[in-house]
Amino acid sequence: MSFFNVLVQTMCSVDIRLFVCMVYAPQCLAGEVQRPCRSFCERAKQGCEGLMTGIGVSWPNELQCNSFPEERCIAEDSGSDVLNAEQLLAKLIAGGYSVRGKTLSLKTARLLLTLMDADKTGDLDVVEVFKLEHYVAVLRREYVESYEKRNPPSVIKTQMKKALALREFNLDDETFRVLWNENRSTGGIDYDEYMAVLTKLQILRERFQTHLLSLPCDCKVASFSFKQFMKAAII
Repeated sequence: MSFFNVLVQTMCSVDIRLFVCMVYAPQCLAGEVQRPCRSFCERAKQGCEGLMTGIGVSWPNELQCNSFPEERCIAEDSGSDVLNAEQLLAKLIAGGYSVRGKTLSLKTARLLLTLMDADKTGDLDVVEVFKLEHYVAVLRREYVESYEKRNPPSVIKTQMKKALALREFNLDDETFRVLWNENRSTGGIDYDEYMAVLTKLQILRERFQTHLLSLPCDCKVASFSFKQFMKAAII
């Protein structure tokens, strides 16, 4: 897998991560291995050819695209792989993204979809779903390793402040208090709400950054700071 280190880390192609996973850790459906289609291989390869040429490497012989099927395979634009919020939640539940039997809610699934829906279609294609599963897996692992041992499993106030600070969500005291009171349950913030809070804040950050990019000039203008924007959105 060392061949793919540079390619995956630089994301030379939006498809390279998913393609590599499909090849080396494929899904099995009804007893049949789900392989990527030839067209998917060609798209992943084409997206990385410039970088590969620059570092003097060639596409591996075992991944030559003509060895991949054209039918009964997974294509990058497969309509069957487009998921809405309800289907996404079912996929996450089936994939075991739960903690002590506690699954994510439909409300959180909708937030996750909004965060990952780059093309704003209202559903997720196969690449967006792959990125979402990685995002959820990272947050779930963090929750299990840091907070799951409490009884009941939950994030207390000081831990939540630390988690937000690590992600540079620097909220003032009033904003944090409102956020905490809206999402805490007995003992603190549970797994579902933890996922929802961090996802909602990430959505707000991306919207703020999009606003900055849309400003008509590079000059200094009267505008909300990120902290003020978050306060207005949350309170």
